[in-house]
Amino acid sequence: MFYSLSDLFWLFLPTLAVGYLWTGMAAKEQVRRVAARYCREQGLQLLDDTVALTRTRLKRDERGQLRLHRSYGFEFTSTGEYRYAGTVVLHGRRITRIQLSPYHVA
Repeated sequence: MFYSLSDLFWLFLPTLAVGYLWTGMAAKEQVRRVAARYCREQGLQLLDDTVALTRTRLKRDERGQLRLHRSYGFEFTSTGEYRYAGTVVLHGRRITRIQLSPYHVA
C-alpha cells in the first residue's frame, strides 16, 4: 500500500496537534508549580491555584535552536485584599523569567 504526500500530511497533522496539546499541558503544570513555589517563598498567595497561557511564539535559544516561547499569567495577593498580576516565561523547558507587578507589603 502506498501513501501520497497529502495522505501523510493528513496523518501527521492530528499527531502534531495532539503532541502540542500534550506538551502544553505538561508545560502549564510545570509553570503552575513554579509560580506556587515562588509565591510561597515570597510570602504571597497564588490565587485560584492556576496559570493561564497568554502568548505563544517561536524564538531562538542561546544555541540558535527554535523553541516554543510561552508566557503565562497568574494572580496573587499579599494581603488577601487585592489581586495583583504576575508572569512566568517558559522558553523550551526552561523558566527564563518570573515577574510580579508591584504589590502592597503587609
